Amino acid sequence: MKTIPYSLSFVFLLIPSFVNAQNSREYLDDKPGKLVIENMISKCPGQDVTALTKNLTSIVEWVRLNNSIINAPLGFDAFIHLSENYNDKKIQYEEYGITCGIDFSFHYFYMENGVFKTATAWSAHGTKFYINNPLALIATQFDEGGFESDDPPQLKDTLEKALKNLKRYYAINPVEKEIAPGVRLYAGGYILVFNPNRPDFYIPVTVKEIMEAMLDYYKISNEIDSLNVEKNQALWTELGYPDLNSQLTVYEALKAEYGNFTAEELNKWAYSNAGETVSGINAQKNGAPVVRFNPDCWDKSLPTSAIQFLSIRYRPASPSELELFERNNNGLTDYVGLFYNQMPVEKLGELIQKK
Repeated sequence: MKTIPYSLSFVFLLIPSFVNAQNSREYLDDKPGKLVIENMISKCPGQDVTALTKNLTSIVEWVRLNNSIINAPLGFDAFIHLSENYNDKKIQYEEYGITCGIDFSFHYFYMENGVFKTATAWSAHGTKFYINNPLALIATQFDEGGFESDDPPQLKDTLEKALKNLKRYYAINPVEKEIAPGVRLYAGGYILVFNPNRPDFYIPVTVKEIMEAMLDYYKISNEIDSLNVEKNQALWTELGYPDLNSQLTVYEALKAEYGNFTAEELNKWAYSNAGETVSGINAQKNGAPVVRFNPDCWDKSLPTSAIQFLSIRYRPASPSELELFERNNNGLTDYVGLFYNQMPVEKLGELIQKK
C-alpha cells in the first residue's frame, strides 16, 4: 500500500470541506410563497389608465385561476408587474392598441450558510406577456443606417423617406401550428394570440415590392457614399487607399439580383434568407416570409386599452429538460418551465377582447 505523507493528506481533507462551504446553498422548494402584483402603469394624458389596468389585471386573474404554479406558489414569491410602453414604435406608423406587458418573476427561496434568502429581481427567473404588439417576438424589421451629420444635406429628406418606406417590411417567423382558433405557434417557440375573426396582422409582400424598396434606399445611399468618397478621395489616395468609387456597391449588386428574377418570381411571396445573396430575398420559400403590417387587423370599435394581441415566448419543459436545468443550475427548479407546463395554451384566446 502506498503511504501518503501526513501533510499531503491534510491538504486533501481540506479541499472537500472548502468546496462544501462554497456550495452550501439549499433551495426551499416546499416553502409556500406569496403572489405580489405591482402596478407600474404610468399616467399618460389621453390614455384610459383605469381601463388598461383593469384589462391587464383580468389577464393576471385568468392566469392565477388556470395555472397552479402562480395560484399557489411553492419555493418562490411570484412577482407580477403590469407595465406599458406608450411610445413603442415597433409597429411603424400604424399603431392603435396600447402596447403594454405583464412580467412574471419567480423570486426563489434558498438557505445559504444558514441564512434564509430570496432571489432578487436581477437573479430571479421570469417570463413576459407582450400586449398589443404582434410583431414583438416573431419579426425582424428591414432597417438600415440613417442620415449622418456630415452627409450631403440636400439628400437628407430623400434618404429618410426611402428608409421610412423600407422599415415598413419585416421578415417573420414561419407558422408551425394552429393550436386553436386565434392561438398560433410560430417557429422559435413563440405564441401569438389574436381575434381569428379579424383580418390577419400582416400582408404578404412580393419579391418585386421588397426588392424595389431596398433598391430605392440603396440608390440614394450609394449617391451619398459617392459624394462622400469624392469629398475625401484626395486624402485617402495620399494615405494609400484604393479608389473606392471603383468598388462594386450594394446598389449595383441589388440591381443585378433584381434583373435575375423572372417575371413570375417577382410576383411571388418574398422570403428572406440572410447570407444567401446580398439582399437575401428569394421566391423559393427559403427562409422567413416577408410581410408588412396590416392596420386593418385592429378592431377600432374597441378602445385602445382593449387586449387585441398577446405574444409570449412559449417555453414548456419536458421531464428531461427540467432535470437538465436543475443539474446545470446547482439544484434550482425551472419555474418558468413549470409555469408553461401548467399553461392551458389552447384556452388563451379567452384573453382577447372582442365585440
